[in-house]
Order: sequence, then C-alpha cells, then structure tokens
Amino acid sequence: MKASLILALLFSALLPLRAQTQQYRASADSDPAAKRILEQIREKYDGFNTLAADFSLELAFPGQPVEIQQGALSRQGDLVRFKLGDQEGIINKEAAYFILHASKEVQINDLPAPGETTGMLTPQNLFSFYEGDQYVLALQGEEVVNGQRLQVIEMKPLDRDASDFTKLRLLANKGRKEIVSVKAFSRDGSTYTFHLDTPRGNAPLADGTFTFRQAEFPGYHVEDLRF
Repeated sequence: MKASLILALLFSALLPLRAQTQQYRASADSDPAAKRILEQIREKYDGFNTLAADFSLELAFPGQPVEIQQGALSRQGDLVRFKLGDQEGIINKEAAYFILHASKEVQINDLPAPGETTGMLTPQNLFSFYEGDQYVLALQGEEVVNGQRLQVIEMKPLDRDASDFTKLRLLANKGRKEIVSVKAFSRDGSTYTFHLDTPRGNAPLADGTFTFRQAEFPGYHVEDLRF
C-alpha cells in the first residue's frame, strides 16, 4: 500500500458504532466498570513525564492479504514523535510535520485549535483517544491473548452520522493498567488494528526529539500547508 494512502487512513476518523436497538444519548450511559478501567489507564499514562512504545498497525481489506506496518512512538505531554513504516511524524508546539520517506516529502500542517477534538485514532493520540465524552463504553467480558487475561471494551460514538466505521474494540490489561490493542471495523469489512507493546514510562529521550530540522532530510520537498 502506498505511503500516502496509509497516512490518509491513519488520519481518517475512526469513530465507532455498534449496531444495537438500544439508543444511547450521553457518555453517562457508559458501563461504570469500563469507564473505571480506562480512567486507571489514563492516570497511569499521565503519571509519566515521558512515554515510549513500539507498536504495529495491521490493515485487513476484503480479498487482500493482511498488511502490517511496524512503528514506534515517543510522547512528552502534547509533544509526539512517531515512525510507521516509511513514514514519520513530529508534533510539537509549532506544527505537525509528516515526513514521507518513500516520496521524499515533508508536509507541514496546522495544529488543532485548543480544546478541539477530532475523534481520530492516530499514533499521536494512541494513549489518549478514549478520553472525553465522545463515546459510550461497554465492558464485553474477558479474553485470553498470548497468556494475558484481557478486558474487552467496545466503544460507540454519540455522533453516529460522523462515523465511517461500525465498531471500535479495545483490549486492556486491567492488572497492568495498559492498552494492548485497538481494532476499528469499517463498513466495507476492512479492519484497522493497532497492537501496542509494553509502554516504557519515563523513557529517556534524546535532545531535539520533538524538533523538526530540515537539514536532517536533505533533498526532501517541503510543503507548508498551514493557513
């Protein structure tokens, strides 16, 4: 799959929807047990000054072989740097920089406005996408994966009309207070799954991790898309 298409998929809104006859009107309708699990995970992640993790993105399209991209990310507050396949992203206080190594291109984008929520599932918000009141949560029991007993949490959006996807399914290790995977189901039968390795809290990060330096990418075309 082309890098530009992978990038587009990453920044598509993965707002979940579950087909049920019951209607939910507010995030207050969420299962208290599911909410508590995610609150504990958020508290753990937010307690670290820095956070680093390896991950993979599995893309499965009907009638096509499953594609897996390997990635890594580092976070310090709102600052994020990630790599995924032949792509790289740097999000700092100035802008969001997306580097496409295959095409030797850098795209510079505006940051979201303060308080703006997009509902997107991307490497930069992989540790925080579930926050806020956009979703209704439901605890769906347990599942054993690779010897781990995991809690299964399904999430559906309050704004169903905005969703291109039918369901988002999160697996969490309740004892370790960690997200293990997040899987989004598309209306066309495609699925997109982030698998997270054990996050490394307070990981040492090199100076300039979140700084974009054009000199590091000689010969790359830089396109500034900011308004």
